[in-house]
Amino acid sequence: MKFSYLCMTGYDGPAPGIEIWPASPEFCEPAVAQRSYARYLEMAEVAEALGFDWVSVSEHHYAPYQMTPNPMIMASAIIQRTSKVRVALLGPLVPLNNPVRLAEEVAMLDVLSGGRMEVLFLRGTPNEHKTYDTKAELTKKMTQEGIDLILKAWTSEKPFAWDGDQYQFNTVSIWPRITQQPHPPVFGSGNSDDSVVFAASRRIGIAFSFAPPEVVKGWIELYRAECAKAGWEPTPDHVIYRGIAYCAPTDAQAETDMIAYFGQQAEASSKLQSATLGGPPVLDLVAKPYFVGSPATLIEKLRVLHEIGVGVVDLPFVIGNPDQQRASLDLFGKEVMPVAQGWDNASFRIPETAE
Repeated sequence: MKFSYLCMTGYDGPAPGIEIWPASPEFCEPAVAQRSYARYLEMAEVAEALGFDWVSVSEHHYAPYQMTPNPMIMASAIIQRTSKVRVALLGPLVPLNNPVRLAEEVAMLDVLSGGRMEVLFLRGTPNEHKTYDTKAELTKKMTQEGIDLILKAWTSEKPFAWDGDQYQFNTVSIWPRITQQPHPPVFGSGNSDDSVVFAASRRIGIAFSFAPPEVVKGWIELYRAECAKAGWEPTPDHVIYRGIAYCAPTDAQAETDMIAYFGQQAEASSKLQSATLGGPPVLDLVAKPYFVGSPATLIEKLRVLHEIGVGVVDLPFVIGNPDQQRASLDLFGKEVMPVAQGWDNASFRIPETAE
């Protein structure tokens, strides 16, 4: 199994919670934002030293929980601070960007990193589509056509024109050329049947976020079946799962710390929302994260995912204060990760047959 540290780049100061979007810029203190970026870059270095396989970044807008409106810039900073770990863009939001520009920027990062890039191209959540007033009903078509255009841009040795339903370009000619040939590992969303079928037909990987294992199991089975129809066989390395992680010495401490953190977050968000928007506070329902517990508990939770076919786990360590996050990352890296990294990723586990 492989592990990715999600470099969340959250704002380390009081700010609106995830239930308030867009967050007002008045709550952002530039000095705090600068310290926050510096801390997360240090955490990326720690993740590499602990033996994480990837460090990942994502694209989000108008919110303090992930200050990466351009994940390319954050990835570039991580490349300069690391030397071995692969850097994963999980992911650029295709409908919010020019796909040719995405192809160029990823190619540039692949060259600068010495061929260390992984890429998950995403559609984005409904609030993200409001960022630049993108027409929500077109975002799926834009994402899928955009992925096709990017893959062609990376693999074409001659300039070409593109005349699609969503994008039209007279000339596409990518410089610099992508380092990893024919292109870096590419993933698409696996969070719907349609997306799974699309990824399988394009021979790219799939990624899931915050879904229960039994649901993920069904999607992976569909993915494998569709890959077989398309004439190729994926491996667990083609399957990413993302979930919030918190590792503590005991299950009881992990549970206590998680409840305290989410309770404080909810209370702070509630008070801030009441003060800024007026009226009664609205508390969001926070789902219990999957990866919360002692090292032994997390190993068993990872084993469940490994047995259904997940090969890469992307983990944001965001529960608690900065010291707790660092302690959780260290404990996970030293006691959990080495065990799971020893599990086979070369092929999917063969289900046991009933006697």
